[in-house]
Amino acid sequence: MKTRYKTILSIALGAAFVYWFAHKLDWAEVWREARKANLEMLALAVSLFVGTYFVRVLRWRALLEPMARPPLRGLFRATVVGFSALFVMGRAGEMIVRPAVLSVKEKIHPSASYATVMIERVFDMVMVVFFFAANLVFFEYTSTDAEAMRVFGLIKAIGVLMLMASIAGIYGLSVFRRRRKGALDFLDQKLNWLPGPVKRAVLSLLLHISEGLAVLHDLRSLTITLSYTVLLWLMVSVAHLLVVRAFDIPYAQVPLTGAVFVMGLSMLGSIVPTPGGATGPFHAATAAALTFLGVASMKAASVAIILHLIIFAPATLFGMFYILKDGLSLARLRSVGESQVEEVDKLSLLEQEKENEEQVAV
Repeated sequence: MKTRYKTILSIALGAAFVYWFAHKLDWAEVWREARKANLEMLALAVSLFVGTYFVRVLRWRALLEPMARPPLRGLFRATVVGFSALFVMGRAGEMIVRPAVLSVKEKIHPSASYATVMIERVFDMVMVVFFFAANLVFFEYTSTDAEAMRVFGLIKAIGVLMLMASIAGIYGLSVFRRRRKGALDFLDQKLNWLPGPVKRAVLSLLLHISEGLAVLHDLRSLTITLSYTVLLWLMVSVAHLLVVRAFDIPYAQVPLTGAVFVMGLSMLGSIVPTPGGATGPFHAATAAALTFLGVASMKAASVAIILHLIIFAPATLFGMFYILKDGLSLARLRSVGESQVEEVDKLSLLEQEKENEEQVAV
């Protein structure tokens, strides 16, 4: 029942954002702008986004290396099927389905794949914040509109605060990893006011994250993971710039720093849990960022629509190919993934309780 309510709420939220984005558009003009787009640049952007799947696969293999050595083909299959789940079910679905595919097809224990996917999300989140915030420090924006300059000054100040927060966050994660046993034991005592299932879920989530954060204290693993993550988001940034340039928007108006600005706001929009890969919030945020930079509203809307297609269509097509080829089902994979996660949660919490009891005995 709760899942049904969440689905209905997600659809309603997505519909509200779609209406907000679309109700004032001149669709004939949006279509004309889309038809004028440079197909070669769009093809290059598609190639870069597809290339990011392989970078994700290599990063995932590096994170899994201490625990398992799955083949690259299996990791690629799980990654693109996971992106298909992201498009259909949202980010939570991707985090469940991707480890499930790897566990089912490659016989990797779910605890390994689930923890590494969670730590990937931590790295991606911190890197996007770092890219966006650091970029704002150097991004020069000029306008004759005093209100626009005031807003940009506020955004820039927020960017500096985000940069400082991301650095502090990385340090905090490192400290949490070093002192995880004491921290989890402390939270176990302080979260008694929460309902039992909620408390167990929170503690389990933190336990999984602490396991994955071991990479922060291994110089080789940290260097490899950071290198792949930086490369990944550089490719995404350049792909955003190529899509913008495909619509004949001058580089002087939206340079690479402008493309990173657009990317950051589009990623912020994609956090909103709506179906179809954040359909609606993504488009509204992307178009708003471009309009703020002086791009005409119909062209900005066309860029947002094409960018969303380029980001999600290739991975979804690859994912659907494997789903049909291997006789998979997203619903079944999600069910398998959730049951595996529950099993991992119980096992992890039991292990934590055992360690605490041993420490008390000593």
